Amino acid sequence: MAVELEEVQPIQGRLPASKEEYWLSKALSKLGHQYIYQYQLGVRGVRGAYSIDWLVLTTVPLSTPLEFFGEYWHQGQMGSQDRYRIAQIDAYFRGRDNPLEIIWGEQVGSEDEAIEAAREVVGVA
Repeated sequence: MAVELEEVQPIQGRLPASKEEYWLSKALSKLGHQYIYQYQLGVRGVRGAYSIDWLVLTTVPLSTPLEFFGEYWHQGQMGSQDRYRIAQIDAYFRGRDNPLEIIWGEQVGSEDEAIEAAREVVGVA
């Protein structure tokens, strides 16, 4: 049964950009993780600032930045802007958190697939 985006509840006060982000947030919670949704890097409104989809706080030994690359924006392939963004994120977190992990849209066609993708990428808390 498909979930309509209108049925999706806010995550930490923000509406998710897609039902897949909602499913992944629920999956992280079901796996026992604590996270910050739409974690801000830099100062909002200042050039070079942006947010990542999640900073998963309960991965061991360090927190893990996590991005969802949905089909709408990323079309299942890594573009030069994506590579640049990943390099910027990794540089921001280097030495104090795990490297950035990515879950692709094709991995998340349902809530059950979201749980499996999250388990595969960040594991159980």
